Amino acid sequence: MTSSTRRSTLLLSAAASAAVFGTFLAPRRAQAAEPKKEEAGEPLVAELTNVVLPIARNGALVNYAFVTLKIRMSDLNAATFVREQHFLVRDGVTRATGRNPIPEGKGPNTYDQAAIVKVVTQVVSGLKPGLRVTRVSLEQVAFMRR
Repeated sequence: MTSSTRRSTLLLSAAASAAVFGTFLAPRRAQAAEPKKEEAGEPLVAELTNVVLPIARNGALVNYAFVTLKIRMSDLNAATFVREQHFLVRDGVTRATGRNPIPEGKGPNTYDQAAIVKVVTQVVSGLKPGLRVTRVSLEQVAFMRR
């Protein structure tokens, strides 16, 4: 094989490789951009999944609640900060409810929602001066024992 043939073969194979790899990488870029569209629907909401909350009755631990917390903030900067620092919010909620578990509601597998909202609001407000929570909602609540 001559050097010019070798060069043209290498160039042709490099161009073919680039075309093949380009088609493999293009769909991944499009898929990576899709989750941001979901966040665009509620930019003021920070969502924390799988938060574990101890439930107590008369000071004794009776159950655990596994919840998804949706925290609506007053402005976009605050929501972005809470989303980026979600591990601090989760840690703060875990520590606060570890010291003072959430009281059980009127029956089994119930809880005092106002106590959870109070704890989450205190934790988020304590992260940084000026953060203001407008609403806390609980979704996908599951209990350890039925």
